[in-house]
Amino acid sequence: MPSIVIVGASRGLGFAWLQYLSRDSKNTVIGLVRTPPPVEERLAKEGISNVHILHGDMSDYQSLTAAASLASSILPDGALDIIINNGYTAMNETLLTPPSGFASQPHLLNKDMHASLDVNVIGVVNFINTFLPLILRGQAKKIVVISTGGADPDMAVAMGITFQFTMWVMKAALNMVVAKFAAELKTQDVKVLALSPSIAATAEAPPSMEEIKFFASLLDTFKNAYPDWSGPMTPLESVELQMKVIENLTIEDTGQFLSHWGNKKWL
Repeated sequence: MPSIVIVGASRGLGFAWLQYLSRDSKNTVIGLVRTPPPVEERLAKEGISNVHILHGDMSDYQSLTAAASLASSILPDGALDIIINNGYTAMNETLLTPPSGFASQPHLLNKDMHASLDVNVIGVVNFINTFLPLILRGQAKKIVVISTGGADPDMAVAMGITFQFTMWVMKAALNMVVAKFAAELKTQDVKVLALSPSIAATAEAPPSMEEIKFFASLLDTFKNAYPDWSGPMTPLESVELQMKVIENLTIEDTGQFLSHWGNKKWL
């Protein structure tokens, strides 16, 4: 069974990946998080003992190189099959701000964009580079970057969605990062994929009234575009569908941007 490293494994979809992959004791599962103790505590409470948690900070290159070194010592022969980058950081205060909304607050745009770029794009490139030697020694040789259907320009325009400006811009940039790595590594049989996980109910705290209103209008927008959509799935449901896409990934698919269905249907 495969060896897999998950980045951003402390909560939400990232933690669901740990739960899902740990079901098979033959898997070698490593999670990278900024603060290991709370994650280790949660795993222990759930009776999960076959997952390794390492410190890794996407904004700290040295922490990534240290994590790669530790992972190499954990993995059989230092060989890694799959890396999944699920990590992302965002500023909640700009979540609903449309592009023109930054006209009166350019300082906020600069702060948001630069902070996001450092972690969500440059950090991903650094993560891939530090773990690439392990991937090249593996059998599956798969690199997966979690994206979003919102990074598809056609979807953004068709739905008239203006919020999550910085996030979707960064995810679109990540899709190009995937394409560039795919172009470089194809001759070494490394498969690289940008993967949208759809929408999963990952909130761990009760939403505020403002959040409830926002998500209600958001769901209406998505339902209009995808009438057969039944609403957010659970994190584990999303992970199971994502894993099917990853398992079916071949060198012919490298560099693509796919949904949890393995196509361009985002919901």
